[in-house]
Amino acid sequence: MVQTHRIKTIAVAGCTAVGKSEIALKLARDFNGELIGADSMQIYRGFDIGTGKLTPAECGGIVHKLIDVADGDEDFSAGRYVELAKKAISDTAKNNKLPIVVGGTGLYIKSLFSGCNFADVSKDGELRKILKSALHFFGAQTMHVLLSYADMESSRKIEVNDCKRVIRALEIYMLRGMPKSDAVKIEKPFDDLTIVLTLPREMLYDNINRRVKKMFDDGLIEESKSLLKYKNCGSMQALGYKQIAADPDAPREILEQITAQKTRNYAKRQITFFKNADLNKIFIDARDYDTVKRTVSDFLENGNYA
Repeated sequence: MVQTHRIKTIAVAGCTAVGKSEIALKLARDFNGELIGADSMQIYRGFDIGTGKLTPAECGGIVHKLIDVADGDEDFSAGRYVELAKKAISDTAKNNKLPIVVGGTGLYIKSLFSGCNFADVSKDGELRKILKSALHFFGAQTMHVLLSYADMESSRKIEVNDCKRVIRALEIYMLRGMPKSDAVKIEKPFDDLTIVLTLPREMLYDNINRRVKKMFDDGLIEESKSLLKYKNCGSMQALGYKQIAADPDAPREILEQITAQKTRNYAKRQITFFKNADLNKIFIDARDYDTVKRTVSDFLENGNYA
């Protein structure tokens, strides 16, 4: 049974260009809500065009939190996101507003709703350097095998080539002497429902192509060039920025084509993630807002959904 003190929270998730922002804004208007971002690139200041941030005009007075909370050279982790998102949800509920988490970074949403708290697990700069050096010399496969000996549960959940998370899991094990899964605190403060939006593949890819074209029309190349000081930072891994930073003077049509292809590939990975993610979730066609609205209403009123 759901505990009565848990804050009812909705998440609008799904792959890029599926229509998350539009649906989330409609829900915010219909249910007196506020938006809480769950996008690992919209957190960075100055990365606007390529991350698809909503403008104040598009928000139409709806509060949108966890946007522009970090500089481009900051190392922003999932643990930091969970820490900020929990506070944002709590503040929203205190104002008698419905918290609506919106974004396509599945790791953020899963970490938030699983109750995992990574914030109190310390970091060790020297140890991390050693682990990165080991990664360089021995390779991702060997480091992942090492993780499987130290923390089998984490190794099953982390892909071999997800080197950042492999290193973090090893770091936690070496600092705490226990697996990451045992080191984190588990506390589920939210009664949550994640609505994963879907579209037919052909329609989704058309949306992606048109979205990428509009970004380039709106000045993505110029914006990316103004951010080249962050070229070696995590923020510049965002789609579009990464491709432009690699060759700023390449013809626009080439950069646009590469960005669109990379974005379509990323969308495939997002779809797979949400299909497999351990979330209280329901998949709904993004064109069917009536079903989205009815699902949210049933969840808020009865604690269940059809």
